[in-house]
Amino acid sequence: MHIFDTSFKRNTYQVELNSSLLFESALGIAAITYPKLHETMDKPASHWQQLRSNASADLKRELDFCQKHQTWKMLLQLLHTEEFVSAEAFADYVSSLPDADFNFNILPYLERRQHAIRLQAAQGNEEAVQALIGLCKEHSFFPDMIRAVSQYGAVHLKRHLTNMLRLWEEEIGSADTEEKKGILERDLAEKKAWLRSCTPEEVVLRAAGIECKPEAGVSRVLLIPHVVYRPWTIEAGMEDTQIFYYPVSEASMMAESDPYQPPGQLVQLYKALGDDKRLRALKLISEQDRSLKELTDLLGMGKTTVHHHLAILRGAGLVRVKDGSYSWNPKSLDHHADELRIFLFGIRG
Repeated sequence: MHIFDTSFKRNTYQVELNSSLLFESALGIAAITYPKLHETMDKPASHWQQLRSNASADLKRELDFCQKHQTWKMLLQLLHTEEFVSAEAFADYVSSLPDADFNFNILPYLERRQHAIRLQAAQGNEEAVQALIGLCKEHSFFPDMIRAVSQYGAVHLKRHLTNMLRLWEEEIGSADTEEKKGILERDLAEKKAWLRSCTPEEVVLRAAGIECKPEAGVSRVLLIPHVVYRPWTIEAGMEDTQIFYYPVSEASMMAESDPYQPPGQLVQLYKALGDDKRLRALKLISEQDRSLKELTDLLGMGKTTVHHHLAILRGAGLVRVKDGSYSWNPKSLDHHADELRIFLFGIRG
């Protein structure tokens, strides 16, 4: 058989950068309502417990509802529909949306070919709702989101999402606003510099710790830095776009430039390597891709502990997630050699 291939093969994608304190608030809500991860985050579990304990009764009620129905994801999706300057502007926009449009925006995006089913589900078609649930039944929280849209309706969810964001901003998100803005701005500047010297794939891998190969249907990758959910990367998808909410670098966390202060990424790398358990894990991963269960069994440690070590290795760019397994990043040491030379001698090798 002779094949004449005229299909389009995408060579790369466009990387865009964006940040907002509203994204930071939405991710803070995501973090506080996912206690399973609290032991693996930069902020200790006691920090999240204290925040929830000090929250008003109204905010606690909204957070409880969010935790049950995964509505933080709905909030993130809505924040991508426009550029919002405040929680009030977001609330005004949401209240003005027709119910069907609101429902469509908060239902999870699966694939472009499922557009019609998503549209019908947004309009209240129960058969479409069940079909959408069936299509993502293996997902950890999409079915709960879809059921919530069907069960509670647009009026209830509009009120919940706008109240939750407003209360979070008033009680928690407004703390250290200028400091957080400075961190996010420094990180965006760092990533813009990377874009001038690295390929889009390298920038995504270094920032998010995830290998994102070009694929049909994805023309854009959106990188959004965060402080609150460190060291985790959250991956999401929209039509034509892959989104990575990635943890800001250690260097971005530092406000002042000091010639004797080593680059945060460099410190992160050597901290990641300076532990015998992480080196053992890295050795196992360098031999072949490993699942979390494999690593837990081979290392003889608890799942939470292994997860924590893997998060540190990912944060340093040494490993990446590939098809649900952890794999060695062969390019992870390439840039750090130059960074070390620049720090020590002010020159590239």
